[in-house]
Amino acid sequence: MRLKLISTLLLGSVATVSLAQEKLDFSNPLQIPVNLSGNFGELRGTHFHAGLDIKTQQRIGLPVYAPADGYVSRIKVSTWGYGKALYIDHPNGQTTVYGHLNEYAGEIADYVRKRHYAEKAFEVEMFFKKNQMPVKKGQLIAYTGNTGGSGGPHLHYEFRDTKTQKIINPLKEGMDKMVTDKIAPSVNSVFVYPISDDAVANTNANPQLLNYTTSADGTLVVPTVKAKGKISFGIDIFDQADYNANKNGVYSLETYVNGKRLFSYRFDTFSFAESGTVNALIDYERYVKTRAKVQKLFVERPYNLSVLSYNETKGIIDVKPGESYTYKIVLCDYHGNERAISIPIEYDATEAKTARENNVKEFKINADKDYYFERGFASINISGATFYHDLAIDISADQEQLVVGEPVTAFRKNMAISFDTSKLTIDNPDKAFIGKIDEKGRRDFYKTTKKDHIYTIYTKSFGTYKIMIDDKAPTIYKPSFTEGQWLSNANEISFLISDDLSGIDTIEGKINDKWILLDYDHKTKKIVHKFSDGIVTSGKNAVEIKVTDRMGNQAVYVSHFFRK
Repeated sequence: MRLKLISTLLLGSVATVSLAQEKLDFSNPLQIPVNLSGNFGELRGTHFHAGLDIKTQQRIGLPVYAPADGYVSRIKVSTWGYGKALYIDHPNGQTTVYGHLNEYAGEIADYVRKRHYAEKAFEVEMFFKKNQMPVKKGQLIAYTGNTGGSGGPHLHYEFRDTKTQKIINPLKEGMDKMVTDKIAPSVNSVFVYPISDDAVANTNANPQLLNYTTSADGTLVVPTVKAKGKISFGIDIFDQADYNANKNGVYSLETYVNGKRLFSYRFDTFSFAESGTVNALIDYERYVKTRAKVQKLFVERPYNLSVLSYNETKGIIDVKPGESYTYKIVLCDYHGNERAISIPIEYDATEAKTARENNVKEFKINADKDYYFERGFASINISGATFYHDLAIDISADQEQLVVGEPVTAFRKNMAISFDTSKLTIDNPDKAFIGKIDEKGRRDFYKTTKKDHIYTIYTKSFGTYKIMIDDKAPTIYKPSFTEGQWLSNANEISFLISDDLSGIDTIEGKINDKWILLDYDHKTKKIVHKFSDGIVTSGKNAVEIKVTDRMGNQAVYVSHFFRK
C-alpha cells in the first residue's frame, strides 16, 4: 500500500455552478439530534475550524445522508486531515463536505474500492463530472467514523462556495435551527497588555491577568485598570449550547472604548489561505507555554484575516493624562446570546514596579525584511513576511546542534535551515537527516534535501536542530491470527505497525502474491484487510506485509492462514 503517492483520477472538470440559483433547504445529514463538539471558526492549534463537528454519540458507523440534491464531485482518502472525505456539489452553487468517515455507502463504496485496487494505493483522490454520481436528498452516502486527524468519533460537516472554495458557516445554511442554544458565551480569563515601550498597567509593564465579578445582568465587571501609554486587552473565551457540555468557539466579538468600536470579528466565511493566521490572533507564546488560547484584541502588524475589522487604532487605547475610559467587550453566539465585559480605565503616572521582561537578544528581526545568518556548520535563510511581528533571537551552534530562537514564535511561512555536513562527522550519511529535538528530548523528523554535502530543511519553528540517524526498521506486531490458523469465520485480518523516529512512509500488503487494500489508522497504529474485498481464497493463504519508514528502512512480515 503506497501512502505517499496519492493517485488522482480526473474524471472531468468540476462543473461551475451559478451562485444566483435557488436557495436550498438542507436537512440534517444525521438522523440524530445535532450536538456540536466544534463550531465554525473555532480556534484550533494551527487553524480556524472550517465546519461544524457533529457528535455521533461516541459511536462509529452512524449513517450519513445527503442533506439536499446534488452530485458527488470529489472523494479523497487520506491518512491525515479529513481521513475519508466526500464532497457533494449542489445546484445552488454550494458544496457540502463530510470528513472523518469510516466508510462510504452503496455504489460510492464500490467505486472507491475499485480505485484503491486499480491504483494499488490506500490514499486516493477522485473528481467527478456533474452527471456521473448524482445523489438525492435523504440518500445514504456514508457512515461516520474517526479517520484522519480526528480526535474522537464525529462528523466534520462543512459548506463551501463551489466556485471560490471559500468556507461558509453551516449555521447560516439552516443548521442553526437544529441546535438549541440559550446560553451566552463564557470567559475563562481576561488580560491587559501594555504595548508601547512606556506603557504601564496596574504598575506592571508586562501582560497581567485581571480579576472580575459578575453583575446581576450577567455583565462581567473588571476593577479599574490604572494605566498610561498604549494598552489593550486579551481574552480566553468559549461558548456552550443547551444539553451539551462541550466548550466551543465564539461566533462574534466586538470591543468599544467610550462607545466607539475599536476591533471586531464575526465568523461567517473565510478562505483556507487565511486559516493559519489563527496564530496571529492569539497570544502564541502564551499558548505554547500554557495551552491557553488568549485572543489579542488588537493588531500589532496587519495580517490577512477577512473576519477581522478594526479602526485606525488597531484595537489599542492610548491612555493619556487626565483621561478616563470605559472599555467594553461584547461576545455573541450565533443565536444572539450575549455576554459583556466592562473594564474602566484611568490614567496613572506611576512607573512600573515590575519592569518589562528582558528581551535582550543578539539579533533583531524586522518582520518585513530578509535575513541570512551563519553559525559554524549551519546557515539560516529567513525571507520577509515570515513572521507576524518584529522580534529578537539568539543563534548558536556547537559541534553537534544548532539552536535558533525559542519555539514560542508564530510563523507565516517556512524558513530554510542548511547544514554543511563536510564540517560534521556523520556515521551513516544514507540514514541521516536534520531533526528537531525539544526540551523533553522528543525528536521530530524533517524531510531533508541533500545536495552534495549540504543538507536543507524547511520549518515553521524555532528550536534546536541536529543531525539524526534512523537506521532502524519499523515494527510489525500483534497480528490478529497465528501462523497456520483457520479463519473460516473471520471477516478480516489486522496488524499493528510503528516506527520510532522518521515515521511510516509506505505500507504494502499481499495475499497469495496479490496486492491487498490495508486500511490504515495512524492513531491506533492499526492496518486492516477485509475479506469482503475478495482476494482471500479457500485453503492456504500466504500473507506478506512490508512497511517502510521515511529513511528507507523496511520491515517484512510473512505468514499464512487457512480458510474454507
